[in-house]
Amino acid sequence: MLGLMTYLGLSGIARAEEKTATLTLTSPVSCQVFQRGRTDLASILVEGTISENADVIEAMADLAPGAKRGTPVKWVAITPQGPQVSGKFTGRLTLAAGGWYQLTVRVRTGSRMTAEQAVDKVGVGEVFVTAGQSNSANFGNPQQKAKDERVVYYDGKGFVPAQDPIPGGCGGGGSPWALLGDRIAASHQVPVCFRSASLNWTEVAAWLPPDTELYKNLSSCVRAFGKDGVRAVLWHQGESDTLVKTSAGTYCERIKTIVEALNQDAGYPLPWLVAKASFHPGSQAPEQAAVAKGQQLLWTKRICFQGPVTDDLLGQEYRHDGVHFNQKGLEKHAARWFDALSRAFQWKNR
Repeated sequence: MLGLMTYLGLSGIARAEEKTATLTLTSPVSCQVFQRGRTDLASILVEGTISENADVIEAMADLAPGAKRGTPVKWVAITPQGPQVSGKFTGRLTLAAGGWYQLTVRVRTGSRMTAEQAVDKVGVGEVFVTAGQSNSANFGNPQQKAKDERVVYYDGKGFVPAQDPIPGGCGGGGSPWALLGDRIAASHQVPVCFRSASLNWTEVAAWLPPDTELYKNLSSCVRAFGKDGVRAVLWHQGESDTLVKTSAGTYCERIKTIVEALNQDAGYPLPWLVAKASFHPGSQAPEQAAVAKGQQLLWTKRICFQGPVTDDLLGQEYRHDGVHFNQKGLEKHAARWFDALSRAFQWKNR
């Protein structure tokens, strides 16, 4: 802030008096996480409205106190030089992975700064959409809460602390996602966001594109983050398919169909990690083996990355009701997702 005052040669009082325009930011919002790219950078959408004509709109980013990673950015113009800006504006600011950042936007006309607005906690890190059935949703016990404040859930309108039940997932209990977020944030020193598209008791056929409600919801969840805005879909499902005796080939082909349709809708090749999840106490071993083989076919055919194996986390040690995970089961589930992500994307602990 001192740098801004020096730049303008004005006191804080004079600056306040000079602000004559109304600046409203619609993007980014507080606690928003943008997916980092291969170069560890992200292009941050800066969008809003200004109430009067301006020569230029600029943005800067400072690391929030305590941030262990990231690179501050000094004032840079985010709108083209030339014609005056008025009404709605859109620009981009490139930030390195890390944060939280405090992002500040200001409006200038000539030598006057006519408006300014700041957004706290803007991050560049990891974004995931989770999908599947109950063990991907809120049927664990107990509920979980992230210890790291950089881990958030997206509820369809805004970004909230990662505390179960995760918005978008059915049920009122716990999930592995806050625990997984803690592991990623600690290992990579970046914010992490999860969006749930999970629903209990669903066969894979219920997710087929283009017209099933589950597929349309999944596509909407992904598209909400924009092009290249999601690291991966984390898929944990299959228990219901053992009950209807889905064959290995059918399971594989149905997931393949969903993956291909989602890539087209999203506008980019979105990786999937598919868990080996086939156990259900109401089904028999041959049916469970068929679904598990279908999941393995997705790995061997390189349609999807290999997710965690959870079929061995059985009994009272790991499941509070014979089906859904207890505290130890949720912790194991999260740890195995972290290991699977590390293999798939060749992550190295910092």
